[in-house]
Amino acid sequence: MDIDRILVAARGNGVDQVAVELACKIGGKSKAKIYIVYVLEVNRSLPVDAIIRPDIEAAEKVLLEAEEYAQAHDFEVETEIIQARDVGPAIIEVARQNNVDLIVMGMSYKKRFGSFTMGNAVPHVLEEAPCRVLICREPKA
Repeated sequence: MDIDRILVAARGNGVDQVAVELACKIGGKSKAKIYIVYVLEVNRSLPVDAIIRPDIEAAEKVLLEAEEYAQAHDFEVETEIIQARDVGPAIIEVARQNNVDLIVMGMSYKKRFGSFTMGNAVPHVLEEAPCRVLICREPKA
């Protein structure tokens, strides 16, 4: 199984670093190119291209840390902040545009109404991805 292009979907949670580390380990043999994207979900009350300075700054910090880790391990890295209405479709679009072989996503352990939930992005990516998907969930607290 050749994995030459890996997309890491960063979210600014504690699992991002683990997701980048996994991408580097999986892509290590072939020195895969790693695309790290951070999708800012823009509220529908705002224009999709609204400048949301605090969110952009937080995303830049997450991407910089992820990029530095991957580059320190000799990977070619591209990072991008994408503003979209929904995270899942944006991740799928980037995966298709870059013809990736694997999507790596980290996710928080969340409960909604007392039950575990994966939110909307993860199920969408699992259903629509044009490639393999690896989900790394943080431990249950």
